[in-house]
Amino acid sequence: MDSDHNAGQTAVAKIKRARHPQTTDHELATLARSEESMVRAVVAERSETPITTLLKLADDESVSVRAGLARNQREDLPLELRDDLARDWSPEVLLALLRNPMVPDSIVAKLSRSRQRDIANAARKRLSGKGFFKASALRRAEAMPG
Repeated sequence: MDSDHNAGQTAVAKIKRARHPQTTDHELATLARSEESMVRAVVAERSETPITTLLKLADDESVSVRAGLARNQREDLPLELRDDLARDWSPEVLLALLRNPMVPDSIVAKLSRSRQRDIANAARKRLSGKGFFKASALRRAEAMPG
């Protein structure tokens, strides 16, 4: 029981370190290899985490880690990485992508065609707020012979 308590305290300390603004790239890379998925999830969500570390976390078995990566608002995150996350089976990961303002409309549009009704509806709602569907309908109407 005592070792469980110490492990819990260690995980909390690692999470605090992962969130600290002065944590170095090397420390983030080390924390990304933690046994605790919540520590890895915090590292995945940080926009300061090096791209190489984020790419390694993209294949993590933990849904919370992949969802953390989907929430990452790093501007230079490779489009292919976000596209891969959009094919994830987990609704948690897909909803995290939809809530991330850095995810481009092209990926949101793909999610609007999801077989998961909640995901498709959330994607359509995000796109409709930007006038996406109106613009798409206008382009289709303009392309029709007339």
